[in-house]
Amino acid sequence: LVACAEPCITNANLDGCSATDDTCLCNSQTFVNSATSCIESACTGSDLQQAEQFAQSLCLSVVCC
Repeated sequence: LVACAEPCITNANLDGCSATDDTCLCNSQTFVNSATSCIESACTGSDLQQAEQFAQSLCLSVVCC
């Protein structure tokens, strides 16, 4: 995870999920919106792309299939 995104994930609204429960977090629109809006304002350029790719791959691995 890129440095600019770490505080966003740490401080995002967990919406009742455990901070280590990726399945719960990825299914929580509240968490996703909270983290995404922070990342979009904190990260730029390639850091923003890396943060988005990290989040997408993490959530695909626990939500998909």
